[in-house]
Amino acid sequence: MALQLNTSPETYKEFYGKNVEQMPALIAEGRVPMNVSQLMQKRLDVRNSREAVKESWMDNYFDTGDTVAYHPDGRVKVVLDSQTLREMIPDTEIIGGALLLTGDAYNALEGEEFAKGKLGKIGSRLSKDEVKAHPVWKTLARDQGLLNDYADLIFTEGKERFDYDTVMGVYPDSVGEDPKMRAWLVGWLGDWSGACGGYFLGDDFGRFAGLAPEALNVHGKGVDSIGRYTMADLQTLDKSIQGLEAVVRPKLLEGIKGFRQKL
Repeated sequence: MALQLNTSPETYKEFYGKNVEQMPALIAEGRVPMNVSQLMQKRLDVRNSREAVKESWMDNYFDTGDTVAYHPDGRVKVVLDSQTLREMIPDTEIIGGALLLTGDAYNALEGEEFAKGKLGKIGSRLSKDEVKAHPVWKTLARDQGLLNDYADLIFTEGKERFDYDTVMGVYPDSVGEDPKMRAWLVGWLGDWSGACGGYFLGDDFGRFAGLAPEALNVHGKGVDSIGRYTMADLQTLDKSIQGLEAVVRPKLLEGIKGFRQKL
């Protein structure tokens, strides 16, 4: 059953299957693969949408248009909106589930490069403070305010639904004998919503979200549509409403509660 990713016309479309086969189909429709920043913003946007839409975004993993490239000497490069990934076709050479790169191709990639051992804490779930300060999450989010809001959302929902205290780990691949590239995958809430850089591009269970051109006018690079209120603002409002419930007739608060549900 296809995911319900839209509240309006098909701005977002699921491309499920092998990444090497789904990417050219996505591009052929004039779409672009959603990046991590855009996915973070979209999950924030649907927090009060109808349940089917919210579950589709929160309770599923997504491969993204952002990639991670590995060099045999231990260097790692985070490439946002990777053109190399967008040019992938079924005949593209895949070794061990990754795009094989030459040394020159690796060096030519534009992105945030991390020296060996400088990726920050990896391989385990993180605390909220660790997420907000993590160099990989900061790079993928592209905006500290967005990262803060997204972390607040994931930690709040993770605690309420699964009693999680730590989530959003960063899980890169190990280096190999040759430079290589993989897509960043962001996990679903029940699987701790980690950033994973080791999944196979030829796996049968890949999933891109393709954005239509009109979505780009809204999202831009993924941070243009951030609201003027933050998750902290909403939590403060909720506490204020709870305080009023003890002294004000419930009927008088119905309007405020209805407005809150739309935020």
